[in-house]
This record gives sequence, C-alpha cells and structure tokens, in this order.
Amino acid sequence: MFLKLSREDFSWSRSRKALSVFLLLWVGGIFLALLYLFSVRAHLQTIERDQTEKLLDTYLVANRSASRLFGMSSMSHSTLLHGLAFIRIIQGSDQMVLVGDQAGAVNFQGLFDLPPQKTGVWLPLGTAKKKHLLTIIVRQFDSGVLIQAGKDSRESYNLFNQLVRYTVFIVLCSIIMLWPISLYFIKLSLNPLVATREKIADLIQGSKTGLLPEKGSGPELDSLYGQINRLIRQNRHLVSEMQQSLDNVAHDLRTPMTRLRSVAEYGLQAEDDTSRLRDALSDCLEESERVLAMLRIMMSVAEAESGTMRLELQDCDLTSTLTQVVTLYEYVAEEKKITVHLEEEKPLSARVDITRISQVWANLLDNGIKYGREGGWVKIALRLVGREVVVSFTDNGMGISEAEQGRIWERLYRGDRSRSQKGLGLGLSYVHAVVAAHHGTVSVASRLHEGSRFEVRLPRGLELLQG
Repeated sequence: MFLKLSREDFSWSRSRKALSVFLLLWVGGIFLALLYLFSVRAHLQTIERDQTEKLLDTYLVANRSASRLFGMSSMSHSTLLHGLAFIRIIQGSDQMVLVGDQAGAVNFQGLFDLPPQKTGVWLPLGTAKKKHLLTIIVRQFDSGVLIQAGKDSRESYNLFNQLVRYTVFIVLCSIIMLWPISLYFIKLSLNPLVATREKIADLIQGSKTGLLPEKGSGPELDSLYGQINRLIRQNRHLVSEMQQSLDNVAHDLRTPMTRLRSVAEYGLQAEDDTSRLRDALSDCLEESERVLAMLRIMMSVAEAESGTMRLELQDCDLTSTLTQVVTLYEYVAEEKKITVHLEEEKPLSARVDITRISQVWANLLDNGIKYGREGGWVKIALRLVGREVVVSFTDNGMGISEAEQGRIWERLYRGDRSRSQKGLGLGLSYVHAVVAAHHGTVSVASRLHEGSRFEVRLPRGLELLQG
C-alpha cells in the first residue's frame, strides 16, 4: 500500500487515536464541500440573473418606449421576446403578458397571480404536477409602467443538482479514503516515539555509558532526549550508590555477623557451663543490637530523604540540648584527653524534634571526639544569625580531604582514615537527613590534619529567650 500501513496500524488502539483525526478531516471536507456548493450556487444564480437582465435590455432596445410596448397587443411571435420565457407589462390596473416558446405550457393564471414586485432565481411557477423554474426580474419606469420578465432556468438548476449529487457521492466515498489517511497521520505522529524506543533499545543493548543524542532531532525531541538523559544519569548514579551501599553494608555487617556466629558456636560447645552460655547469649544480644541499630539508622535516613520522616516538633531551648549531649560524652572525651568546650550564650529556642536534634548533636560531637587528636579540643558554639539559629562544632583533629568532603553525607560512606575507628558510616548521612527534614542546612569546612568545622543552620522557632 502506498501509505505503507502495517497490520499494527489497524489495531484497536490506533483506530481510537485515528478517530478524532478522521472526524476532523471528514468534517473539514464536508465544510469545504458545502462552501464549494454555496459558491457554485451563487455563481450560477448570478449568471442567470445577468443573462435575464441582458435579454430584457435587448428586448427594451428593440422596443424603445414603454408606451409602445403596452400598445403592441398584436405581438405574438416568440422571437420578439429574445429568449425570455415571458414579459409582463403592468400599468395601473392594466397588464399584458407576452409568452415565448421557451415557456412551454406556462400557466397564464399563475403569471397573472404573480406579485408584480416578485423577483428571484429558480422560482417555481406552475402546478404541483408540472412546475417551471424561472429567473424573474422587475424594471420600474418613471411613467408608471412596470415590466416583469422571466427566463427559463431549468438547465442551470439541473446542473447544480447534478453537482450536489456528485459532491454527496464524493463525500460518502471519502470515508473509505480518509480512514487509512487518518491512520497514516497517526503513524507519522508516533514515528518520533518509535525512533526514541529504538534508540533506547540500542542504548540498553549497547554501551552502559552511552546517552541519547540531544541535538539534530528537532527542538521537541532534543528537549525530550535531554530529559531522558538526565533521568538515565540519575538512575546510573542511584545504581552506583546502591551498589556501593550494598558493598559497604556487606563489609560492615560481615564483622558483627561473623562475631555473632563465632559466639553462638562457642556457646554451643559449653553444654553444661551455664555462665559460659550466659556470656555467649549476652554477646549475641550485643551484636544483634549493633546490627539493628545500623538498620534503624538506615531506615531513618531513607524516611528523611523521601520526606516521610515524622517529626514531633516543639519549641525547645537548644542550649539545654547541647549541654545534655556534652555531659553524656564527658567521660568519652576524658578517655582521649579531649577538651569539650561549649560557648554559652543567651538561651536560644527553635521548633525542633528534641530527640532527633539531640541525636544530630551527639553524632557531630562523637565524630569530633572519635577523629580528634589526643589532647585536642572540640568547641561548640551557638549563635543567632538573622532568623536562623547556627550551631557549629569545631575540632583540631585529623580533618577531611577535599575529595572526601562531598561524599561524607552519603549513606555507609567511610573514608580510608575513618575505617580505623568503629562506626557504621551512617552518622553524617543521618545528620544531613534530619537537618533537611527540619528545613535547615548542614555544611563542613575542613583541612587535612588541621581539623574540621561542621555548621548546622536551623530556622528560628521563637524570639530570643531572656535568661
């Protein structure tokens, strides 16, 4: 077929899409056909009227005066009407009708009953069984004489009717032609999607690093390919993160699970030693709690990143929460001979989830102590900047390299130097997620071997409280 339609193009789904196109084309064709018929009708009627006017003018030139016309009662030969079907001359209550051969069996009574001022094209005149179609015009003279002339219009009327029949036939036949054309238009409209599908299929089967071409396919497709490429990059990044997360989870879970199994085997070897079994169960419980803690933090981070973390917000004095966390880590800091200093200012309040924000402070302080140098220090400052509460944790520990600073917020990421310490690689990702859930921000500034500064900015909940 010249439209190159396949069997798929005649499917039900394509047919439903093509129906609107078909109706649009068909209704448009009907509108054009009607416009054509009205134009032809107006043109034929204009020709009929002009011809009747010319025939009457010819007749009037041959009979120069209206009085002469009215006095020619002896005229009966058809050539005197010059092709007109009839001429009706009216003056006052008197009238005379001249009929030519063209009128055939025109009903004389019908002519006399015809209104004097009646004009028109294709006017029916006669009985129901036999009607004549006439084009009638009227001329009014200053002398009071009125001339009404008619011309037989059956030929042009029959021509118009024939055109109407042909047009209706063509419109009906167009249904057969317009349907495959509509399907072809739908196929053309779907060609970009088919091309996109093929390119994506080639992309899947080919290189895992390739992308769709973003230029040369037209503005619409270029924009679409750009969006798809962004989605592909995002998916690849997520897959990479998932793979890395799985690797980190496997690495971090291997140690507690191996220890859990070893402890369980050790306990099974002491069938009659109750104290040994108790110690084994205690160790198993400790290791399982460690694994559960990791999973809980991972779930909390996932909830925060997806926007489903439920926060129990209340107005809270942040200075008080920081003091409690410093007190909690006091003994840990003493073991590493690290001084923790909280710069106290006037109490500041913010609307936060107390439990989760305290966990944020605990994670940041724990990192400062864990990765600090022996005999070093950690300084905690709380201040008001504009309408934000800013909490900073500064230490003089090992610091973070510039290459790692952009990745420390990722789940389960641990730098090479941090693997020497116990940890899950979830602390900073949890900090970032909780702060983001509070509509705040967290940032880091660090130099390797010189220390780090973590800064948390939270929206202010209440005005500054006076101490």
